[in-house]
Amino acid sequence: MTQMTRSAALTGFATLVSTYGLDPLALAREAKVPLRALHEPDLKVAAANIAKLVDLAAARADADDFGLRLAETRRISNMGPIALLATMQPTLREMLRVFCKFQRLNVEPLTLALEESRGVTVLRVELTVSHWQTSRHLVELIVGGLSHYLGLAVGSDWRPKAVHFRHAEPTDTALHRRVFHCMPVFKSDFNGLVIDSRDLDISFPASDPVFVSYIQAYIDNLARSAKQSTCDEVKEIISILLASGRCNADTVAASMGIDRRTLHRRLAAENIQFRDLLEERRKELVIDYLDGKRAASDVAELVGLASANGLSHWVKRHFSKPLRQLAQSERPEENTDIE
Repeated sequence: MTQMTRSAALTGFATLVSTYGLDPLALAREAKVPLRALHEPDLKVAAANIAKLVDLAAARADADDFGLRLAETRRISNMGPIALLATMQPTLREMLRVFCKFQRLNVEPLTLALEESRGVTVLRVELTVSHWQTSRHLVELIVGGLSHYLGLAVGSDWRPKAVHFRHAEPTDTALHRRVFHCMPVFKSDFNGLVIDSRDLDISFPASDPVFVSYIQAYIDNLARSAKQSTCDEVKEIISILLASGRCNADTVAASMGIDRRTLHRRLAAENIQFRDLLEERRKELVIDYLDGKRAASDVAELVGLASANGLSHWVKRHFSKPLRQLAQSERPEENTDIE
């Protein structure tokens, strides 16, 4: 099934690429993105084609910080109806929970997870676009956009405690430091924001409870009609468990509140096997980490393999090429033309 994204992800794209002397319409045609998507926010577009368009523009503009520049144009309204529900929550914690719960209505291959521990909260960003190597520019657009949304909601003095990216540090980090008010941690083991947990208790003016109830019911109805598949849910859990070395069907099933047999039965109904999902996600993460110039021993640990030697053998088996060549692999394209 093709993963879809609301075209609101491209808000400001045409204006930005024009400043580099590029033709946004020509780029959209080349990436097989409907031209209407450049100015209509509610079209559903193949996520792989959006990723291709953003990466193509960044390459043609020779702009390492293209995704972050696009993030600067974000407004919370870009999130559509979810934004309305989020801004009516009583605290920042509840706002973020709305983002995490309903984000898939905007970007199907995006998962947001909130993890609180010892006074620190991590807003983790997992982007898994099928048939496309994770786009560093899309990741920076999403993380930069989230930081911008929080600043708009809380106030212009709000700052994240830290910002993390799996990919390598770009040549020029001036924009990163200006947008996040700190130097991001690159070559990290996750993408996302680190937030002071005390910030989550920041409260907002009370909203009309009747209107909140109405909007909640509307969003719940949208979520039911776009119910997440077992395949997608399993991939999310695999992403979290891989580095633990305990990522197997029994552990994933337990995380879902079901047993192993039920897990296999549900996946079989979607014509996929657990082992295939595990190896597909491992492939995506291996490419991400190698692109981030991580040491082979670190990559092996992060994807649940025993050693750098084990990673090398695994790469030869699954990619038919030596480990050292993998980071330079061409990205596979999804031939999805939606007009």
